[in-house]
Amino acid sequence: MITPLQPRTGLPDGYPFDYEREILLRDGRVIHIRPIVPGDAVLLAREMEEADTDTLYHRFFNPAIKLDSKRLRHLTELDYRRRFALAAFARGSGVAIARFEPAGGHRAEVAVVVKPEWRSAGLATALFALLEEAAIERGIEEFEALYLPDNHAIERVLHKRGFGDVTIDAGVARMTKRLGERPPVGMHGHDVG
Repeated sequence: MITPLQPRTGLPDGYPFDYEREILLRDGRVIHIRPIVPGDAVLLAREMEEADTDTLYHRFFNPAIKLDSKRLRHLTELDYRRRFALAAFARGSGVAIARFEPAGGHRAEVAVVVKPEWRSAGLATALFALLEEAAIERGIEEFEALYLPDNHAIERVLHKRGFGDVTIDAGVARMTKRLGERPPVGMHGHDVG
């Protein structure tokens, strides 16, 4: 079983220890956040098998996606510079993933997925803030988020985080944000550790 925080040895080169955090959500629950490591592939595969079809559809635009070993490696073996991802845990179980991937130049595509029972408590907002912090430190100047137009929940979170107007092309919504000063950890969540 993957534990919320990894031991301090045997981690990949460049592992950013400063992104191991505890966040207190609006509803009083505490979430442990840390960078994703290759050993998370097993956990990610299990979470994908157990995820509800609505979550899969809104994240991958496909309600029945299966991850092969190549895709799992891509999602969990990161350089922590151009490709960065965080996992959120509660009581030893994964509850959210947030990541950015290169999108050309000094831009990155950003995505956050949160299990249904952990939504509406500020977790996605806090994860976006942490991704922004990491991106700014790494010289990324702009985020873009792609999502399905009926995903109003993520659209509200993106607006809260300062993303601009929505454009829709070929059935996919797009919002962008120029990254500026170092953002706070979250609008509603905050560090407790």
